[in-house]
Amino acid sequence: MMDLTNDMPAEEPTSEKKQKGWFNQKNIIILSAIAGFIVILAIIAASGTDMGSIFQNWTQDYYLAFGIAGLFLALFLISTFANMTVLFPVPYGVALAFVAITIPLTDLDIWLVGIIAGTGAAIGEITAYFLGKGSAKLLESGEGRESVQKMKERINKGYAVPLMFVCAATFIPDDPYLILLGYSGYPLWKMLVTYFFGKVTLCVTTLYLAKVAVTVPLVRDFLKILGVSLPGDPPLDPWISFVGWVGVLLLFFLIFYVDWSSKVGRLYRKLSKRGENTVDNNSLPIKQENSYPYLI
Repeated sequence: MMDLTNDMPAEEPTSEKKQKGWFNQKNIIILSAIAGFIVILAIIAASGTDMGSIFQNWTQDYYLAFGIAGLFLALFLISTFANMTVLFPVPYGVALAFVAITIPLTDLDIWLVGIIAGTGAAIGEITAYFLGKGSAKLLESGEGRESVQKMKERINKGYAVPLMFVCAATFIPDDPYLILLGYSGYPLWKMLVTYFFGKVTLCVTTLYLAKVAVTVPLVRDFLKILGVSLPGDPPLDPWISFVGWVGVLLLFFLIFYVDWSSKVGRLYRKLSKRGENTVDNNSLPIKQENSYPYLI
């Protein structure tokens, strides 16, 4: 009697079963964050304004009331709050773009604005770091354990600082990375120093790019959709801005939160397997019966 126990597929661990499929714990959290942000945008549009106008009015009011000091304070608060949100940071770059194209700033002013806004942004990132500190139980199971192990290996190899700087100096979502850093026990002061320089680089670059990009008609129209308007521009329908923000949000999600490398690899393996099956079928032996050949 043949022993078929070795031919039977091993049962997958429970933790792996939970991670399979699109609606796992991580994706549910991300989708909830997207849905919550869209609801906030809809409420803002229903009130007759848009996200960009809120940042614009807040910054302008502080500037008119307190001068350059008020501008520094407004951007510090906006940058701090925007980076306190986890998974989907509020796009404080819109406020920086508005400042760059509407308020006359010297090179020194731009660097001061960049330093102050970068400081607020770095402080705001502490929330994701401490979230990792308190997420030990979640990260120790299933997929989280593997991610933490990889993170510790990168830290030991000296990759932590370059990775942090790249995340801080770009609009790449860095909250998952900071959560893992917090859980891995990476020193807080090193994270803050690296993020300070990265965020200052991002803010200063955004300010200079906005001053140049606003002269391009296509970029100027895009900024209008997001609520960043120049003096004399006609008001924009809040729901048009809502659609624009939702489009940017979904594009942001597709670029940074969808694991395209995994999906392409899965598709490649599927096509390769299909090709192998085709080759196997073409190489099957031909049986002769009644002088008519056919495939078994």
